[in-house]
Amino acid sequence: MRRSGAQPEFRARTALWEIACGNVVATSSLGRQNVHYRDERVLMGTLRALEAKGLAERVPESAPAAYVGGPLQDRVRLTPAGITALATAISSPPTRRAPGTTPAPAPTAAKTAARSR
Repeated sequence: MRRSGAQPEFRARTALWEIACGNVVATSSLGRQNVHYRDERVLMGTLRALEAKGLAERVPESAPAAYVGGPLQDRVRLTPAGITALATAISSPPTRRAPGTTPAPAPTAAKTAARSR
């Protein structure tokens, strides 16, 4: 059973950001692929989906080893299409609020002045 978590588009945006920051590397050990990240979680499935869409690519043995004497890791980099996708995600306006949910009005100057003594 799959646990519910972040939306796929949010995971992809987060992964694009982490890749752009240089925080994602991939390794292979005992026939199994692994992804290592620094700050935000990046799932192997998300990385594979980005690679399938042509948004990310691995550069073999371009990252330092995880431990002394270990094998070099594959740095994950954005492709030109991935850079465009990240720029679009960053520059897109925030989602609109649902109708009828307006933020509380800011306090007026008279109320603010009376509070700050």
